[in-house]
Amino acid sequence: MKALERKYSKSERIIAKAKFSAWVYLRELLIAIVMGGIIAVLWVFAGKITGLIASVAHKEIPVELFRSGLKWAMLGCAVVLLILLIFEAINLHSKEFIVTEDKVVFRYGIFDVKNAIIPLVEIRLVESQQKFLQRLFHTGDIRITSDAEAPYSIKGVAAPDRLTNRIMKEVKMYKRNTDRKYRISLTGSPR
Repeated sequence: MKALERKYSKSERIIAKAKFSAWVYLRELLIAIVMGGIIAVLWVFAGKITGLIASVAHKEIPVELFRSGLKWAMLGCAVVLLILLIFEAINLHSKEFIVTEDKVVFRYGIFDVKNAIIPLVEIRLVESQQKFLQRLFHTGDIRITSDAEAPYSIKGVAAPDRLTNRIMKEVKMYKRNTDRKYRISLTGSPR
């Protein structure tokens, strides 16, 4: 159980939780493919590349020396990709988004943790956006416009349309219940 669930499940009912997609790793996969492809091409054409470098530099460069440099390049690329994967895993695990009966709470950050609490009564618009690849993988971004100065953007949400509809349904129900309570207190009986 994550931090927001522990905190709010004791005092309030959690209506919905966002799941964040692991397709964020697709970027690292594409980087790995590109880096691996470049190194593979350099490995295959090492003889021609060293010959070209030797003709320009007027020095003879052994092919095996060039290939040993490529081995270090492959090791460096693997370390960079491993660091990127670890960073994405921590980043993916550190995001939380829940909807309670009266607010939307978004918590994010690795070292500097930030909380955004948006009361349902202040929410004006909830948008979901899916780019082409996001539509293929059923992920997307959600943008919540409220009385705040800037809208809140939540990226990499699984099934963003379903969550958007759920948030707007809760906003509508909350406003209807609040309006009904307000009428009761003014008139003394519900209409």
